[in-house]
Amino acid sequence: MADFNPTWDDLYAECRNILPGMSVEQTKQIEAAIKAGNFLEAASVVQTFKNLSGIEFNIAITGEPGSGKSSLVSAIRGLEDKDKHEDAPETGVLKKTKKPVPYWHPMCPIMLVWDLPSIGTTDFRPDAYLREVKFSRYDVFIIIASERSRFCLTELARELTGLGKKSYFVRSKVDLDLLNEKHKKSFNEETTLDKIRNDCVNNLSRIGMSSPQVFLVSSREFQKYDSPQLQKTLLKELYYHKTETIRATEAPSSSGMMDDSKTHWADLISKWGRKLPGLSEEEIKEFQTAAKAGNLSKAISVVKKSDELLRNTKLNIAITGDTGSGKSSFINAIRSLNDDDRGAAETWVKETTDKPTAYSHLMHPNITMWDLPGIGTMKCPAEKYIKDMKFDRYDFFIIISSERFTEADAKLAKEIKRMGKKFYFVRSKVDVDLDNEQRKRNFNEEKTLHIIRSDCMEQLEEAGIVFPQVFLLSRWHFDKYDSPQLQETLANEIDTHRRHVLICALPSTSEKILRKKQKALQKQIWKQALKSCAVAAVPFPFLSVKCDVDILVENMREYCQCFGLDDDSLKSLASQVGKSVDELKSVIKCPLVKDITRDEALKRLREATGESMMTAKYFISVVPLIGSGIAAKRSYSVTYEMLHRFVDEVAEDAQRVLKKALEGAENN
Repeated sequence: MADFNPTWDDLYAECRNILPGMSVEQTKQIEAAIKAGNFLEAASVVQTFKNLSGIEFNIAITGEPGSGKSSLVSAIRGLEDKDKHEDAPETGVLKKTKKPVPYWHPMCPIMLVWDLPSIGTTDFRPDAYLREVKFSRYDVFIIIASERSRFCLTELARELTGLGKKSYFVRSKVDLDLLNEKHKKSFNEETTLDKIRNDCVNNLSRIGMSSPQVFLVSSREFQKYDSPQLQKTLLKELYYHKTETIRATEAPSSSGMMDDSKTHWADLISKWGRKLPGLSEEEIKEFQTAAKAGNLSKAISVVKKSDELLRNTKLNIAITGDTGSGKSSFINAIRSLNDDDRGAAETWVKETTDKPTAYSHLMHPNITMWDLPGIGTMKCPAEKYIKDMKFDRYDFFIIISSERFTEADAKLAKEIKRMGKKFYFVRSKVDVDLDNEQRKRNFNEEKTLHIIRSDCMEQLEEAGIVFPQVFLLSRWHFDKYDSPQLQETLANEIDTHRRHVLICALPSTSEKILRKKQKALQKQIWKQALKSCAVAAVPFPFLSVKCDVDILVENMREYCQCFGLDDDSLKSLASQVGKSVDELKSVIKCPLVKDITRDEALKRLREATGESMMTAKYFISVVPLIGSGIAAKRSYSVTYEMLHRFVDEVAEDAQRVLKKALEGAENN
């Protein structure tokens, strides 16, 4: 690595402050090395400090093909592209690296520089990338982009920020930018570099990155531009990593959480962006206030309170319509039940009650569907109907008709709107209309549905409803027509916690709904990982992880239930599609709800740690003790990855079950 001349006195002062406990001799060695600009010698002293030579400092470098990633790997290791070093990554080609490749630093054996597969290729999508490369093994990430690729790695940057991982941005090949600008009369090198840097920072800030650090480098002239600052930053990260490791191995706390652990969590929490997934706006403000004040207990308390609120959130949905409109069948369908299942609403029964009837969701008891007598059946003024039906208790209303919407339906909708509540019109039994129309020679399904929808909207507009939302449904084909759009609309128009509760309870009848469930669960994972690792956690030395496994088991079971991967849901689905339960189970790879145990969770935690984390060398040198900062960081990362991977696998199972369930349906 070439020598360079940044403000070494400042660097030494900063590093000295964050790495207490060195001997006078070690202090002098590091001071001399830093002042001489010798990064390698300084790093080698760190290696021997406190006999920590068995500890690894892992730097991950990722970027798009052609961004100069491999050249940067070599440059950081003190090699040039022209050096024919047997352990140097190949450059000058758009190679397709299938897995992360580690390169030991020739002069600093504790430093491992990883050349990760290029992102943006067909093999590595951004949403799956971090899991593919086992992100938890790395201490620092460098995201590199050249003038061609710019900073389009936004999803990766957001994910790393959410995980509390340190990431830095490198804008490569700035020597080429300067060469292209030199022909201009007004050329000024410093101005050009500032412009490039500001452009990068602005791009990152626009996607929500807080104070992103961007370094301008040239692998050909690695001693110039921002390279000294980059190396200075890596040196500080190396020192910080050693400090955390020392505290983890030398200063366990009997209280269960040390001060430096609190510092780590507060630091991790403060890095999360303003928009925290799975929290309401009010909770986000409360969380960030606690994090900025360094109040870890308060921040975790906000997460626990949010999770408890989510689990206790009630959703009351009112279904109203006249006798024979298909209310009961709709209530059963939205709860994933057949009409003859246990707990199903009775159908083909004449309405004799003048009171709302409640039907709880069997799998999600926080959701209650209320069967309201139709206003036409009651033959009373809208004002009295609203009072008698206790409209204040409902979150939104679905008004169902199997034929024409009436003046009474429109008047009821106006009263609901006046109360500030949402309502939706459902035109049921469209399969019957289509069956009747099929006899005609010029039958066209899409045209027929358009006529029905337009007719309904016209009726409502004539009654004074502006831009009415009308959804066409069939109880017997609940995955078709406007059912997916209705479910998506319902989920989009309620608050954060109610939205999550509803999405998890929706029938798994379309790929779009399944993807929505997957995203909803993913938004909650960080909270569950934080709870598991920071509250009542138990150490598992053979995994180098400290967490509450019961919390993980509870969540894994809920994920399966959300996707309908439990015996009751599969039996109901099998009955609906005319297939056996065994046929549906044949495509499932994950365990069902009843099969998820502590042993299953521990097995998956072991898988999430990655192969390199199970070696004897790693176990001896990095096993975290209760409450240490490094334990908190590692435990959170591993737990998050395990839950994230499990959600993805369960979602894939649900997609396969749906595909198997619908096999041959188009021929029926």
